[in-house]
Amino acid sequence: MKRLLFLLAAAAFCMGFAVTSVWALTPGLPVKEIRFLIDVSSVDAAVKRGEAQVINKVDVQTKGGQWAVGQAKKLGVKLSGKTVVYDMTAVEAKHDIAGVEFPVWAFVPTNKVKTQSDGSGKVEGFKNPHGVVPGPTVIADEGDIVRIIMRNRSKNNHTIHIHGPTVIAYDHDGTMNVAQVPVKPDQEFTYEFVASPVGTHLYHCHVKAKEHMVMGLYGSIIIHRKNEEKVDQDLLVMLDEWDSKFSMEEGFSPTTAEIKQSAEVGHPRNIGHYNLFTMNGNAWTDEYPNVVAAQQGQKIRVRFINMGSWPHNIHLHGHTLHWVAWDGRNVPPYNNKISDNDFRSDSVSILPGERKDYIFEANQDGRWVWHCHIVAHATNDGVYHGGLLMAVVYLHPKKDGKGPYGGVLDGSGIDLDVYPLGKPTKIGEKPFDAISSK
Repeated sequence: MKRLLFLLAAAAFCMGFAVTSVWALTPGLPVKEIRFLIDVSSVDAAVKRGEAQVINKVDVQTKGGQWAVGQAKKLGVKLSGKTVVYDMTAVEAKHDIAGVEFPVWAFVPTNKVKTQSDGSGKVEGFKNPHGVVPGPTVIADEGDIVRIIMRNRSKNNHTIHIHGPTVIAYDHDGTMNVAQVPVKPDQEFTYEFVASPVGTHLYHCHVKAKEHMVMGLYGSIIIHRKNEEKVDQDLLVMLDEWDSKFSMEEGFSPTTAEIKQSAEVGHPRNIGHYNLFTMNGNAWTDEYPNVVAAQQGQKIRVRFINMGSWPHNIHLHGHTLHWVAWDGRNVPPYNNKISDNDFRSDSVSILPGERKDYIFEANQDGRWVWHCHIVAHATNDGVYHGGLLMAVVYLHPKKDGKGPYGGVLDGSGIDLDVYPLGKPTKIGEKPFDAISSK
């Protein structure tokens, strides 16, 4: 049993080029839980996670939504005929990063929040997929009416800024005291807009944004079009940085509107002190690795969003990335013939607030790392490896019902004992890494 990294239980598996696959993965030691990227392939993915409700008609409930519908007609954005509703609540919670517990403010699905006697909200059973940060992924199709109900069960004022979509009324933009009066504790506000343009976008609190964003109040918005590039997996990575000085272990505690210790979190003099780095709220560790599970021949789209304050340069080993979108706008279309109009690379440079989408062909085998090449960002408080790191792991369907993983999926064919995913091999422990005595 110790030789196996993954024990794959028998489960239904969709062959071919399905957009989403059911991976039946039970990790072995040292991995406790695999942290897969967020599936953003369709509105159905959000519905299955219990984060979205679909109404099969144009159901506008606010004046801002009515304005957006009129604006869509002026701009030639055709309504899809359906409304997608996301109901989320701002709460104070805890979030674990590489074993360090942080007090955070977060947007979570309202159905995962239990109102306590003091009026605040307690999160129960929400993982997205690693914890309370980032918030729910808002997924829609072009022309959908998108309704986001934001309820405040924290002790501070909040808003939601819809960052990227442009068919939206100014007073639904969420900018504190410019477009909107902040939502006070125990109050709520409904945002409505028409899903456009297509692409990768984001949302975040715009009340004292330098503080509230760093405390964890953000999530993504993905808008699909009918005839977009067909892929087998459509995945999301949200990058962020954290300072353990503001963790519960180092004395920081949740703050109220009166006691504003949290204001120091986003202070300019502190942004040079980040020492933990996350993908979708998770810093790579031996126990909780970030993984892209791939099959031979798949076409995989990965959408990057930089939610932090530092630039990152994410490098994928052994593969070529094709850049297909920037801040939700398409760059030259994907094709298999290299031309002067292609944007191909093996690294992804992303500035704060930027979104970049890449497609790569799963035409290799084995396991390949994908990490920030500002190498200090691939550490946990300076300990390599960790932080902004994930692995592309190739898995092979078995047709004959045989194989070491119960006949469902086969591994990459490499020695899993010599190369355990996520577990650093000590110097001198194996022959290939031995130190000569001479």
